[in-house]
Amino acid sequence: MPKLSTECASLVTKDQLLSIIQAQSDIIGGCLNLTEIMQKMATLAEHLTFASGAVVEMLDGDEMVYRAATGKAKDRLGMRLHKDKSLSGLCIKENRLLNCKNAMQDPRVDKEACQKVGLRSMLVVPLIYQQDVVGVIKVFSTTTDAFDDVDGQILMLTAQIISAAIHASIKPQR
Repeated sequence: MPKLSTECASLVTKDQLLSIIQAQSDIIGGCLNLTEIMQKMATLAEHLTFASGAVVEMLDGDEMVYRAATGKAKDRLGMRLHKDKSLSGLCIKENRLLNCKNAMQDPRVDKEACQKVGLRSMLVVPLIYQQDVVGVIKVFSTTTDAFDDVDGQILMLTAQIISAAIHASIKPQR
């Protein structure tokens, strides 16, 4: 998992951190299943980064499946994309945060698909389970260059919570 830099972590506001901590507390104290946790964190990521929407995509063979979605992507829940033809797939391959500042000029993205949905910028962070990247959380905007380092740090924090929930839901019962 990408590490939070001290410099950027100090830029995350107290209110943003409190929102993340509250969401984590709600998850720990509640009886939410993994799908509900993914949806809660996608909603939080969208809100805290002022995105046009957010998705949690999980790897299923050679495809990425939308398991949670908000904003402009809400009606695309369950959508499947080939991992080798997406920024999310590249994020999985490289196991690092990726920032697409302008989807119309970035060779890593499917420009036609972005144009159909009206996406102009994206930020993607890997989800880790036992050292393997199993999915991503992505926020996107209808404007170019919408996300900065602070947004990246916020998305990494939300990814860590989702990764912990994945681990908790998959670990063997004794």
